[in-house]
Amino acid sequence: MIYPMNEARDYLLERAEEYHIAVKWAHLSPITPPGSSFEYRSVVMNLDWHRPSEIIFQFAHELSHVIHGDKGDVQYYHACFTGKESVEYKANVGAVKLLIPFYCQDTDIQCVNSANFMQTFHVPHYLSSVVSEEIKEYYAK
Repeated sequence: MIYPMNEARDYLLERAEEYHIAVKWAHLSPITPPGSSFEYRSVVMNLDWHRPSEIIFQFAHELSHVIHGDKGDVQYYHACFTGKESVEYKANVGAVKLLIPFYCQDTDIQCVNSANFMQTFHVPHYLSSVVSEEIKEYYAK
């Protein structure tokens, strides 16, 4: 199943609105990553990111930072990028949780594939068990 990225973006924009998060889409350097601010309840996304296929997952990731109240200290970000207790890992898990309902909506469980989800949204491979668990949890509801 192929998901048009505009539909995924619109879905995430609806989630941003639900959480009262302002979203700004900007033309920045292709190597400038997106960012977020819990204090200002805002996300800035880079329309010119050098790997456009990653933008939807990045958007969900940045929304997750704001939803979970991450303060966004640059030093902390660089020091704690890896590990299951890191802010970045938790934001990636939050991104998966935001995207699973979009991916699974109106789809029978037999047609859902965690590898396809990961490929569609360019989810890092180390999150494969998280994706599988979140899909199972979605259908258990």
